[in-house]
Amino acid sequence: MTAVDTGNNEGVGEGGRREHELLLLCARATADDATARTIRRLAGEGIDFEYLFRLAHRHLVLPLLYHQLNRAAQDIVPPAFLGKLKKLFRDNAARNIYHAAELGNIIRAFDAHGVEAVPFKGPTLALTAYGSLSLRRFIDLDILVRRGDVRRAKDVLLSKGYELHPPLTAAQERVLMREQHALQFVGGGGLLIVELHWSVVPRKFAASVRAEDLWGRLGKARLNDSEVPTLSNENLLLSLSAHGTKHLWERLVWICDVAELSNSARGLDWSYVVARARAGGLERMLFLGLRLADELLGARLPEEVRRAAFGDEDVRALASFVRARLFDGAEHRPASFVRNIRFNLRARRRWRDRLRYYGFLLAPTDGDIAALRLPAPMTFAYYLIRPLRLLSKGDGQH
Repeated sequence: MTAVDTGNNEGVGEGGRREHELLLLCARATADDATARTIRRLAGEGIDFEYLFRLAHRHLVLPLLYHQLNRAAQDIVPPAFLGKLKKLFRDNAARNIYHAAELGNIIRAFDAHGVEAVPFKGPTLALTAYGSLSLRRFIDLDILVRRGDVRRAKDVLLSKGYELHPPLTAAQERVLMREQHALQFVGGGGLLIVELHWSVVPRKFAASVRAEDLWGRLGKARLNDSEVPTLSNENLLLSLSAHGTKHLWERLVWICDVAELSNSARGLDWSYVVARARAGGLERMLFLGLRLADELLGARLPEEVRRAAFGDEDVRALASFVRARLFDGAEHRPASFVRNIRFNLRARRRWRDRLRYYGFLLAPTDGDIAALRLPAPMTFAYYLIRPLRLLSKGDGQH
């Protein structure tokens, strides 16, 4: 079994700082009376608010921090600090409303051109899991379309003023369509980013999250007073687990997503989630996300699911590694290429899934393709360039 250096396993991050405990108590959409009392007590115990702010910013949970401090400790938190959080909270809410409106416009435009589209994450995740657009910070709009509709969807986005980023030739697009899972478009003077997906994660990264399974099991979400299709809560949980693992769960907000979805999704079919994860080699990724959500944020899990998540020694080691990195300071320091590989290998139980992960690492990315424009007959060279770029940059995370 591949080892993972778990770092400091004592407490929640280095030194068990009060700021860490306070942030974890605030990093949730709702807090019961006991949690609110603890938030209030901690807020009055010599908190380093500048450090708390930078840590919350690193983990993209400033809206949640303001939401809970304003409710539980408004009269204790320094007014200047709370005022700064309030401004950022309002700015984020306004930006999210703008993004949600644009998402609605794009979905309607796709529908007018016969393109079935499924938004996920972004506004629909905020509404489904958190119950409010204002509590989740998001930057881009993720939209899933069928692989055969990508070209038409691209033309719709181009007609609305979006531009493909980075610019790609037809041959380069074909390489990405074969090896990756999304094309990125930028619009609104650079203020809007749309990720056009034909899969939620690359197929070589997680075989369980297959597009054909997603289309056969869709849910509904309310967006701007209308219903739009979105991923079922079960498949959304699987995709969040794969995404978090891919990026070593290095931001607390991704764990918040799992916790909030687990807490809010009534009638979630846990048997389907676990069976689908086990069948597709996603089991440890799922249990890792759920264990982190339970340990750090008190997510409510069915007892049998919790037992499974806590019964795997490899999941325990991976969770310890994540916890140590989450609280290793207010500034994010990316994990090394080697540590990234070791983590992702241990997150897979089966050897065939580990071998597939190596294929994912060696698959050309948009960064590889943007680095060198090759004519169509030479695009095979991207498969030679990718390993060289990995060796020279040590960048295998994305």
